[in-house]
Amino acid sequence: MVAKIIILIILAIVLPDLYIDMHYLRHRANYNLWKRLVWWTPATIIMIISLHFAFSKEFAPDDMRILVGYVMILGIFAVPKIIFSVCSFLGWRHCVYHKTPHNWGSIIGILLSVVSVIMIVYGFTIGPRKLKVVNVEIPIKGLPQSFNGLRIVLFSDAHINSFHNIMEDCLVRDIDTISTLKPDIICFAGDLQNIKPSELYRYKNLLSRIAKNTNVPVYSILGNHDYSMYQTGTPQEKASNERKLREYEKSIGWQLLNNEHKAYYSANHKDSIIIAGEGNCGTGRFPDWSDMKKTMRGVKKNDCVILMQHDPMTWQSRILPKSNAALTLSGHTHGGQISIFGLRPSALVYPNDRGLYEKQGRYLYVTSGIGALLPFRLGVPPEITIITLKIKK
Repeated sequence: MVAKIIILIILAIVLPDLYIDMHYLRHRANYNLWKRLVWWTPATIIMIISLHFAFSKEFAPDDMRILVGYVMILGIFAVPKIIFSVCSFLGWRHCVYHKTPHNWGSIIGILLSVVSVIMIVYGFTIGPRKLKVVNVEIPIKGLPQSFNGLRIVLFSDAHINSFHNIMEDCLVRDIDTISTLKPDIICFAGDLQNIKPSELYRYKNLLSRIAKNTNVPVYSILGNHDYSMYQTGTPQEKASNERKLREYEKSIGWQLLNNEHKAYYSANHKDSIIIAGEGNCGTGRFPDWSDMKKTMRGVKKNDCVILMQHDPMTWQSRILPKSNAALTLSGHTHGGQISIFGLRPSALVYPNDRGLYEKQGRYLYVTSGIGALLPFRLGVPPEITIITLKIKK
């Protein structure tokens, strides 16, 4: 995980310290060698730790507290200095250009740096614990009368191991919340694990409660983390782990849809809707495990279809033209995990990154998920969604 951005991390550590050293410390008369060593020691230690993570074979450690602690310390150490250095530099250039003596950029930089520390601490401590239950009503054309008012509980991106020893109480709360929402159907839109299925075994009884307590069908799909792309080992070991995850989901009472579909019938068995689930569509750096043709094989043109696809990237380019899905349910983006004045990093990459979208009477809902590999949330709380289907008049 760290290896892919190690150069940026080192620059983020070194450049602000170098700027502050050159512009604020080096000119002091009592700034001797020992004080310089003291100044550079924290940066050196964090760089060594960063290099250790970068050269580790594992994408993420089994004990996520190690990674969370590292990223939190890195953020508190580096981000405020970056903000201060940028503001100070701009203020300095303003002073040079306008020949003014006061660098107000430094004052602004200090204030913004303090705010950034507060936001980082909040994002790692309080933000991930604030669950939001979202209610959405969606009118579906061609929805059978028997399913008018059907309640679907959607959740995604559990990343179960990131709760371990950190926020297990929140995981229990989330599962209990799903049970109390009285759904007719439960849909899980992928990313149950972080790296490998062994992370999930300790939570088998807890996750089994979703199906047992509600006594309704739980449909699931695979997300990018549910495959073996982040694992080390031989191809045979990776294939074995992928089989183990599929067996695990079956053992907890979930119906995994891997490029396939199932019919969900009304109480009198006269009407049905199609619940379809694709493999992760694989955009950008992810392999493509999806197969729309296989997923929709046997589905009739007039069938009412709800499609689950972990990654919402190809909703407009592939799902709409190549399927008759009236509603697509996705996750993957985590809603960006950060939203400041409505600005989200995920919106820079995904045209449909969070919430409800409509095009020509067909819908996409992208949930922000209940977890993440790195449990940081600022302005984008964990989310469980209740989708109520209505007949479109």
